[in-house]
Amino acid sequence: MGKINFKFLLWIMLSCHVLSACSEMEKRKVLVVHSYEKTYAAYPDFNKMIAETFRKRGIDVELRTVYLDCEAYRDNLESLYLHSLLDEVSENWEPEIILVNDDQATYSLLKCGHPLAKQLPVVFGGVNYPNWPLIKQYPNVTGFRDKIDFMANIKAAKEIFGKGMHLFTIIDSTYLDKQIRKDAWEQLKDEKVEGFMNSKEFNSREWKEFVKDKSYTYFAGLTVRLQKDRSDAGLLWSLSQYTRDRCYLQLKRDFTTVNIGNICSSPSLTAINEGFGYGEKLLGGYMTTIPIQVGEMVDAAVRILHGEKPLDMPIANSAKEYVVDWEVMEQRGLSKADIPEKYSIIHIPFSEAYPWLWGGIIFSITVLLITLFVLLFFLYRREQGRKKKALNALEDEKETLALAIEGSDTYAWKLENDYFIFESDFWKSQGMMSKVLTFDKLIKFIHPECRDEVEENWRKISLIRKVAVQVRCDFNGKGYQWWEFRYKTIALPDGGYKAAGLLLNIQDIKDHEHELEEARLLAEKAELKQSFLANMSHEIRTPLNAIVGFSNILAADEELEPDERCEYIKTINKNSDLLLLLINDILELSRLESGYMSFEFAPCGVEELVDEIYQTHQMLIPEQLEFIKDKDTVPVRINVDKGRLAQVVTNFLNNASKFTASGYIKLGYRYLPETSEVEIYVEDTGCGIPRAEQKMIFNRFYKQNEFSQGTGLGLSICQIIIEKLQGRIELHSEQGKGSRFAVILKATSYE
Repeated sequence: MGKINFKFLLWIMLSCHVLSACSEMEKRKVLVVHSYEKTYAAYPDFNKMIAETFRKRGIDVELRTVYLDCEAYRDNLESLYLHSLLDEVSENWEPEIILVNDDQATYSLLKCGHPLAKQLPVVFGGVNYPNWPLIKQYPNVTGFRDKIDFMANIKAAKEIFGKGMHLFTIIDSTYLDKQIRKDAWEQLKDEKVEGFMNSKEFNSREWKEFVKDKSYTYFAGLTVRLQKDRSDAGLLWSLSQYTRDRCYLQLKRDFTTVNIGNICSSPSLTAINEGFGYGEKLLGGYMTTIPIQVGEMVDAAVRILHGEKPLDMPIANSAKEYVVDWEVMEQRGLSKADIPEKYSIIHIPFSEAYPWLWGGIIFSITVLLITLFVLLFFLYRREQGRKKKALNALEDEKETLALAIEGSDTYAWKLENDYFIFESDFWKSQGMMSKVLTFDKLIKFIHPECRDEVEENWRKISLIRKVAVQVRCDFNGKGYQWWEFRYKTIALPDGGYKAAGLLLNIQDIKDHEHELEEARLLAEKAELKQSFLANMSHEIRTPLNAIVGFSNILAADEELEPDERCEYIKTINKNSDLLLLLINDILELSRLESGYMSFEFAPCGVEELVDEIYQTHQMLIPEQLEFIKDKDTVPVRINVDKGRLAQVVTNFLNNASKFTASGYIKLGYRYLPETSEVEIYVEDTGCGIPRAEQKMIFNRFYKQNEFSQGTGLGLSICQIIIEKLQGRIELHSEQGKGSRFAVILKATSYE
C-alpha cells in the first residue's frame, strides 16, 4: 500500500511539474539601478542572476539597467545625472518596480527626486550605511542593509593567517568613511582592537609599546586623499612586500580602493561583495555574497508585485556567510586544509569539490582508455592478419592473371594527369618505343568513323562508371584493327578522379563475327527462298485454280443461265486482279530489297499530304464508318518521297477499312517538339491485334485472317519503304478496341 501511495504521489508531482512548466509565465518590467560603471566585471553576472531568480519564482522579466558611474561625479552632479538616466529609460517604457544596488545608487535615487522613485516601489540591497532620514521620506521604499561585521572579519584573518596578523584598510573623511569609523567604533569599542576607529591616534612610540601586547589587534586606517591630519601608517609601506604581519580588509569600494588587492603584497580580505570573485585578488571574508543579495531583493520584489506594500516590509539586515575564492587561495599558496570548514569556496574545481567522484571518473576514463587501447590493438592485429592474407591472395591472383593473359593481346593502361600510360608489353607487340599519349595523340590512332564515340566518352571520363568501347585503331601504321578499351573511373578523396583499364585486340573475334554473319545471311536467304517459294506456290495456286476452274465451266456448259455466267466471269476477273496484285507486290518487294527502286526526296508539307490522302479516301471508306481528319496546329515540313509515303498511309487506311466494322477511322498528324519529329497516324476502332501477333504482322505473307483477301506483303513493304525514308513505324493496338499505326519521321522545318 505504501509503495502504491508513493508512486501515486510521485506521478502527481511530475504532472504538476509538467503542467507548471507548460503554463505561461507571469511577465513583469523591472528597472535595476547600479552604483558603478557599466564595465564593472560583476554586473553581467549580477543582471543574469536577477533574471534567473525571477524566472525561478515564476516571473519572466523584461529587465533594463541604469549605471550611475558614481566615482565620476560629485554629489549634486551625480543626482542630476541619475535623473537624466531615468528620464531616458522611462521615455517609452514603464517599469513596475525598481531594484537599486549599493549605497551610492540608493542615495542618489532618493535624492534626485525623480517621479519614478516616488511612484514605483523601490527595493534596495547591498547598502552598508543607509541614509535613514532620507529613506523615511519614501513609504514606497524597503530593502536590505549589508551591515559590515568588523569582528567576524578580524577573526577570519587570524583563523586563516595566524593570530599575530594585524589589519589595515583605506579610510578617508568622506560621509561614507565617517560612517565606517563610527560603526567600527561601536562594534569594536569593547574588543581588544585599536586603530583607526579610536578617538586618539598612535604615534610611533605608542605603536612600539602597543605591539608588545599580543592580545591586541591593531587595525590601521590608511589615508589616500590629501588631508591635514596624519595617517595611521604609511600607505606604500603597508602595500609593500616588507609588511609580513599585515592583512588588507576592504570596507568600501571607490577609486581609492579599486584593485588594492592586486597591488598589495599582503593578503587581502573583504567585508563587502564588491570585487570579490572578479580578479581583484580578494581572498574572501564574512560578507553578504551577490547570490544572497540578489535572492533577498528578488524575493522582496516578488512579494510587492503580488500585492504586498513596501511600508509593511521593514528594512532588514542581509544574511552573511564565510566565503573564500579558490583562485586567490592558490595564488596565496593556501590549501583546502588551511581554510576552516565553515567557509564556502567559490570557483573551486570539480576535482577539489568532489575528489572521490573525480577520482572515480578518472579511474573510469583510464579503464576505458586501456580497454579501448587493448581492443584497438586486438583489432589492429586481426586486421594485419587479414591484410596479410589479402596480400597473399592478391599476389596469387596477380600471378594467375599474368599466366592467363601471357601471350594474349590484352594490355593494361591507366590515365594519370590527362596522360594515357600503356604497359611496355603493348608497345613491344606493336614494334614501337614506349611513349606517353595525350588524348589528342591517341585520337590520331583511331579510325575517323569511331572518333565521335571516343570523343564523347572522353568528355564523360570524369563520371564514375564502367565503360567498354570497341574501336578500330592503327597504332603501328600496318592497318586498322579492332580493339576494345575497357576501363573504370574511380573517385579520389580530394575530389578528383582516375581511370584504369585493359586494352584488348578483338580483331579475331570480329573476323569470326563477320564469318558468322555471312553464314547467317546465307542461311536466312536460303530459308527465305524456301519460305518464299512455299508461300508463292500457295498464294498463286489459289487464284489460278479459281480462274482455270470457272473458265472450264464456262467453256463446257453452254446452258448456263446468264446470271450464273456473269457471276463466274466476275469471279475470274476478281482472281485475275488478285493474281496481278500479288505479282506486283512481289516485284515491288524485290525492287525494294535489291535497291533498284529509286526514291525521289523533296520537301513536303505534312498538312498538305494529309489533306490529299483524306480527300482521295473520303469516298472509299465504308459509309457506316466515320472518317475523321485530325491535324496539329503546327505546320511541319519533311524531306521524303511523297508518293512512297502516301503509299504507306494508303495501305494503313485500306487495312483499317478491312478490319473495322463500326466506329471511326482517323487520319491525322502531330508535331513532337521534344525530338523535332512528326507523327502521321491512322487510328481505327476495329478488331485490334493480339499482343502476341503484333511483332509478326510485318513478316512477309503474314495475314491475321488466313481467309481474308490479300497477299500478306503490304505491311512488310511499308516497313521497308519507311526504313528507306529514315523513319520508323510504331504500332499500338488492343484486341477488341482498335489499332493505331503511326509513321515517325524527322521534321526539317516548322513555324
